[in-house]
Amino acid sequence: MSDERREYFRIEDEIALDYRLIDRDEAGRLQEKIQSRVVDRFTAASSFAATTRQMTHVMHKVQSDSPELARCLQMLDQKLNMIAQLFVSEEMGLNEQPSREVNLSAGGVAFRARHEIDVDSLLELRMVLFPSLVGILTVSRVIHCERINDDNRHFPWQIAVVYEHLRESDREHLVRHIMAKETQQLREERSGKSQPTPL
Repeated sequence: MSDERREYFRIEDEIALDYRLIDRDEAGRLQEKIQSRVVDRFTAASSFAATTRQMTHVMHKVQSDSPELARCLQMLDQKLNMIAQLFVSEEMGLNEQPSREVNLSAGGVAFRARHEIDVDSLLELRMVLFPSLVGILTVSRVIHCERINDDNRHFPWQIAVVYEHLRESDREHLVRHIMAKETQQLREERSGKSQPTPL
């Protein structure tokens, strides 16, 4: 899949999402944090998942040489990921915060908001993907804001943003997540079509 196609392939999804307006100076500091790969409680699961992917080749070799050692390492990896997911859950308050319906891609995201946000505004945007509970931190720029007159009165504004700054490993998370969701949706559609029509 080409980089351009990866970036703009979109799905409808439900994620946890949080954002706040920031100025240029704060955006610069966040950009430095993102580029430095400094890990905090929110980005721990994302960093662990990237490391797990990097270990895949080595784990295949360990598996062939010593299956018991491989199982032990996999269990340790799972424990670390569970701790990281707990950090993400606590940082985002997932027990109190409902998921949000969004239109998601590896290049940006569209979502409904309570208030109007000016085009070209910069946001610190945090997303949590389900079911992996990977937390993704971005500096994003608003490219579209429109009031929608429908039944969603609590969130009347449709906002679209592009990611100005995003770790490449997090973009990979998004690509993998989107492809997995698309595969799941296609499987469910096929399964639904294959069900016999009731008489």
